[in-house]
Amino acid sequence: MKNLLRISMILILVSTLAFAMIPRVAVIPMPEDSLNNGGIGAIIGGVDVDGDGAPEIYVVNNNWKDNPSELIPRIYKLEKEAGGTAWNVVWSSNAELFVSAQNTWPALTLGDLDADGKMELIWGIVNNSGAGANPYRILVYEHAGGDNFGIDDGSGNWEPTAMWSITDTDNENIRPNKFVIIDIDDDGVDEICFDDRKGTTDGYFFGVASVDNIPDDGDGSETWTLEISGKDFTMTPGEENKWDIFVVNSKIYASCENYMSQVYYDGTAWNYNALKPLGAGASFRSAQVQDIDEDGSEDVMIAAYFWGTEDTYFQVGVDDGDSLIYYNLFNIDTVTHLLNGGRICGGAQGDLDNDGKSDFVFGSRYSGPPNAQIYRLEHQGGDITESLNWVMTVVDTATTAFAPGTSGFWDIIAVGQTDGDPEDEIIFSSSISKQLTDGSWVSFPIIILDDAETVGIRGILTPRSFELGQAYPNPFNPTTLIPFVLNESGYVSLRVYDIHGGCVATLINGNMDIGTYEINFDASELSSGIYLYQLQLDNTFRAGKIVLNK
Repeated sequence: MKNLLRISMILILVSTLAFAMIPRVAVIPMPEDSLNNGGIGAIIGGVDVDGDGAPEIYVVNNNWKDNPSELIPRIYKLEKEAGGTAWNVVWSSNAELFVSAQNTWPALTLGDLDADGKMELIWGIVNNSGAGANPYRILVYEHAGGDNFGIDDGSGNWEPTAMWSITDTDNENIRPNKFVIIDIDDDGVDEICFDDRKGTTDGYFFGVASVDNIPDDGDGSETWTLEISGKDFTMTPGEENKWDIFVVNSKIYASCENYMSQVYYDGTAWNYNALKPLGAGASFRSAQVQDIDEDGSEDVMIAAYFWGTEDTYFQVGVDDGDSLIYYNLFNIDTVTHLLNGGRICGGAQGDLDNDGKSDFVFGSRYSGPPNAQIYRLEHQGGDITESLNWVMTVVDTATTAFAPGTSGFWDIIAVGQTDGDPEDEIIFSSSISKQLTDGSWVSFPIIILDDAETVGIRGILTPRSFELGQAYPNPFNPTTLIPFVLNESGYVSLRVYDIHGGCVATLINGNMDIGTYEINFDASELSSGIYLYQLQLDNTFRAGKIVLNK
């Protein structure tokens, strides 16, 4: 029989987190990992550009250590072996002839900039001020048929079809961090929207670039145009490095901790506004845009953090016409032992369980332990701004022999099709490398998460079974009851957070049995305002909002 419990005191129990993970079905070494020993910079996964039915992964190296021996930029196409499990390199390019060095987090995406029906790999190759006086910062490899991209140089290496340095001025430190390919000014031509993570001094903060053609023979006849950048405006004092860029309803947003830059074209001129930052700070390549509630207006799923603090929120941003309004959905902080003062980094979206609802996946970067977490959020229907209508699960902790507990960077995230079944898979890796016992360094592998044993039925993705109800009364003063039902026993935590992400109360922290519960929350010592209550059962999280009116 289920017992109804009314608990008015704080329970402090001791427990170990237990996670029901999505299985790892592939662990793929970084190609030429002895050469590419500075981590992985970016991944495109789960596509089939050449249409041969074999899933593809595209990967570029990273250069975390910035040592001369591992600064050479390289890009690879991996294709899954027909009828097998191996992923083989079927195309690659060594770009050292065009750019001498890159370092961390190069941009990488697919697009068709000249609308000729041929997809292009678009690589924001240079994030390094020492890569020449005015190096190429964008390389484009147009699909040349079959496995190949770019121009065959006759020696087995493939050269870019088009290149651009963004500026004509020498020694400018421009560091594109993320590309969004979209017709932002509605002129019938796709543009490259990019953020610049060297914006505090001589950088561009953000930019919009276009090209008139990607010539098949790579003869350099194309014309590039920088249509707008932060240098065209008087930037607001305090604008910092831009770590993320996204487009919502034809408006560009570039994120830093102090301001959210908004840029848009009104049909006549470009406009810039310095808006307030995300509620919990900045975003790092995590933003994912979609019309989540299908109301005809795009929304954004995003993770935000304050550098050096424990405040990290998953948020949904809703367009109000002039700006974005952000709603906190879940808090991940040191209290939950999931980030330990770190950050959410990287994100992608897809449909992991083929239920018609998008899954938003995020990576992380932090000191640990535990080691890196991979998070999944899914909307369950209803108002997208209400936390109760979302579920969050931790789907991997990346603690294995190749990733000891303090290697806390798993920030390179993709979602896509890798095995031919209806469901998407999670593809992730690390932007850093690890040192082997012989003193050498090696990149971490690419990991694919999938429930291979239940094709069409993703039982492993089903959240742990519990229900969190709306607290009542709400608004309240000074006490409210938080109801929930546990259909499974396990580790449970119930915490209350203020609007800034600080934990103001721990109501439950330990193992609990199946049952129906109501927990009394006394806010006598708190100020009026909006608070978030968050319930965790093992690896599954749900949350709700309450309003204290004194």
